[in-house]
Amino acid sequence: MKLSFGVIKSNPEILLSGLMIMAFGITNQQILLLMVVLIGVVVAALLPFNRGLQFLIFLLPCSEVFTRSTYLPVSLATLVFLAVFGRYLMTQVSTAHFHKPGLIFTLVLIIFELLHIIYNPVMVSTQTIRWLILFVFVSLLLFDRNKYASFTNVRYALLVGLFVSTFYGLLFKYFQPETIVNGKIISRFAGGAGDPNNYGLFCLLLIFFYLPTLPKMKINKTGYFVILAMLFCGSLTVSRSFFLVTTLSLFMYFVLYFKDAMGSIFFRILAALNILMIITVIFILWGQSIELDLDILKRFDSNNLSELTGSRSDILKEYVAMYFRVPVEYLLFGAGINGYLGYYNFYFLQQGLFDEVVGPHNTFLEIFLSFGLVGAGIIIGFVYSAFKAEKSRVLNYRVYTLAFIPFIVFLLYSLSLQNLGKYSSFFILMMIIYSTYRREH
Repeated sequence: MKLSFGVIKSNPEILLSGLMIMAFGITNQQILLLMVVLIGVVVAALLPFNRGLQFLIFLLPCSEVFTRSTYLPVSLATLVFLAVFGRYLMTQVSTAHFHKPGLIFTLVLIIFELLHIIYNPVMVSTQTIRWLILFVFVSLLLFDRNKYASFTNVRYALLVGLFVSTFYGLLFKYFQPETIVNGKIISRFAGGAGDPNNYGLFCLLLIFFYLPTLPKMKINKTGYFVILAMLFCGSLTVSRSFFLVTTLSLFMYFVLYFKDAMGSIFFRILAALNILMIITVIFILWGQSIELDLDILKRFDSNNLSELTGSRSDILKEYVAMYFRVPVEYLLFGAGINGYLGYYNFYFLQQGLFDEVVGPHNTFLEIFLSFGLVGAGIIIGFVYSAFKAEKSRVLNYRVYTLAFIPFIVFLLYSLSLQNLGKYSSFFILMMIIYSTYRREH
């Protein structure tokens, strides 16, 4: 796990694109983003496919930067993803061998999503088409038995992307400062990821991507460097989710890491404490803990739950209440991944509950809003099949519980993020699955 410039030397397009993204933070010249897109398209068309895949992973922490362009009504980064997908269809898919159960779940999920058009006209949009195309892309990568880039390379590409995202955010704040009307609001940092929780999730996942997945395996200097750097970057978000999930997950990691060196009784005590911490974090992130008096929750100087959660508890309550009032077809089958926002917010605006479109900020609730009680199992089956497909690649390689901590982190963060409608979330899931079954030496 030596941290070197190997990826940069073999992928100069990443270095050049990173410099252009940071330069955009200084100048706000959109032509720089077009040049990054052009580099990505050239990489997809002319270089080996693994280079294009690494370029996509590099762009993930910077994805929100490309929505600042006025050239197109969609993110310019989408063009790079489509170009790499086109390259995959032309050069790789014909020789690919797929995990059949995964393909079946993918097909069922796509059909189920499209069937929502029958009773929810909001689904008829270019957003639905774009999401379906890129969902198919990441699904094929997940279930393709061929692996086109090593985890070491894509992990390093993600790390470079996170650093570029961080420097972009700092430069943008300095050279393009925003006017703060309410001086009581604490400025939260999101880098180029757009949302502080998304940025914090990248930071925390990178910590575990660089930590060993084998108990008591030596943590080298690279691991310590990444831990310290990502803890510093993540702390800039001033995010309750980041501090809570970081504390829990690192505690869990080191309990499992030193498990064999502990006495059985001591380990059981720590394991029980860890379970209690998980329940507490879930309780807090769901916005139900009104009486908790933790300094970490006091991002605003208020004892009001709505203010402490940035109104997320109010939004969650209204979504749940509306979900049980909608017609039975929406209760059972949902409103569609790309349709529930328009459907529910139409009624929210009519009732004067919110003055803008709001999402549920909770992936588990989002599953039921999108797919209903009947369709929720499809998403669960899809994720399970993705893990099974990767496990079939490594055959008899033993996987320790440590390896699943990034997935637990993703699940905990899903309590405060909505992920289904963002195709980038499925690429993050792909990275987590690759990390779970990576071979340590």
